[in-house]
Amino acid sequence: MRTRCAASIAVLLSVGLGLLLLPGSAQTSPEAYRTFRPDGPGPHPSVAFVPGCGGFASSMAPRHYERVAEQFRARGYVVIFVDPFGRRSVKGCTDPGVTVWDAAKDLVSAAAWLKSQPFVDQARITAVGWGWGGAAVLTDLADYAEEQLVFSRAIAYYPNCQRVRPWKVRLPVLILLGGDDDMVRAAPCHEVAKQSAAPAMVKIVVYPGAQNSFDMSELPAKSKTGFGTVGYHPQAAAAAWEEVQRFLRVAR
Repeated sequence: MRTRCAASIAVLLSVGLGLLLLPGSAQTSPEAYRTFRPDGPGPHPSVAFVPGCGGFASSMAPRHYERVAEQFRARGYVVIFVDPFGRRSVKGCTDPGVTVWDAAKDLVSAAAWLKSQPFVDQARITAVGWGWGGAAVLTDLADYAEEQLVFSRAIAYYPNCQRVRPWKVRLPVLILLGGDDDMVRAAPCHEVAKQSAAPAMVKIVVYPGAQNSFDMSELPAKSKTGFGTVGYHPQAAAAAWEEVQRFLRVAR
């Protein structure tokens, strides 16, 4: 009797702490990753999200990442949120308590955690980053060996490639940029891709007329911030989503 009670208490504590990864809903993993898991035992392909400068609950677009995570989950992907800001109790990328290299290291750890999960397809782990998070994804490619990365594909929405170094790893990379982005220039991304080990494996798509954050539907068409102009561009957003799906289908 005492053994059954102890087991029941353990299960209740696990549920209360979010330690059970239940299919079909967002949960918190034992490694403190917010996790979106599809129905079924898997193994499922997976994606690890790294947010932009404002984090996963950005005041500009607080539901963006949840919405995209649900889109991926509906297509059979496990999604985890890699949160360098929450992990360090800072508000965003301008806080001195966090760097893009911290985020890059967190992503490597998160991908390793995904690889260890029985419901994840180890051969289909993809890193996806936005803005500052996109730069973190590309930084990983430059700073880590291929076997350390674990993820097999990388996607970066409007990353600042200014400080990204050429990478030696050979894996498919997709970079999505806005043609009218006054915060991030396309030229440095093209240059670093040319200097990398496998430039033919890097695809860069630039959407004419699109601003930074063009895929965030909660934004107005054009808005000035302290860093530059942001704005939702529905045509670019839809085209980028289709580009992402084509990019991932190749790995099937």
